[in-house]
Amino acid sequence: MGVEALRHALSQYRLLMLDTMVFSYQLADHPIYAPLTTIILKAIESGVIAGLSTTVTLAELLTVPAKAGNRQGIQDYELYVSNFPNLRLVPFDTVMARETAIVRAMTGLRMPDAAQVAAARVYGADAIVTNDRRWMGKFTVPALILLETYQ
Repeated sequence: MGVEALRHALSQYRLLMLDTMVFSYQLADHPIYAPLTTIILKAIESGVIAGLSTTVTLAELLTVPAKAGNRQGIQDYELYVSNFPNLRLVPFDTVMARETAIVRAMTGLRMPDAAQVAAARVYGADAIVTNDRRWMGKFTVPALILLETYQ
């Protein structure tokens, strides 16, 4: 399908929930998925679409430099995500905990995945961008954008 198909698909949405993979692929300059995540992140950065992610995503991203003992990497990743234009980073609070439990009970998703879906639901995202096939068929709202579909 490609980059243009993804660009067209994104035009249908006003608020995207970004799973951790979007940032992971971008930061690692993934040879297949970075061109797709670049389209998504540029759309958010420019304000064409609003973005949403969670502190769960931040924790997952910080794990890589933390394992390497790279304190500067931890700071850099945190600054990148926390200050990304038009991206709202939502905390994992009691409202999110409750909704995450409901999503887990309904879908059987793992806790971090259920937290992402819960955030999308609580904050009214139109779609979730991920590359995790395990999410397919688990819910219908919000819409699911699977990156591998556009490679």
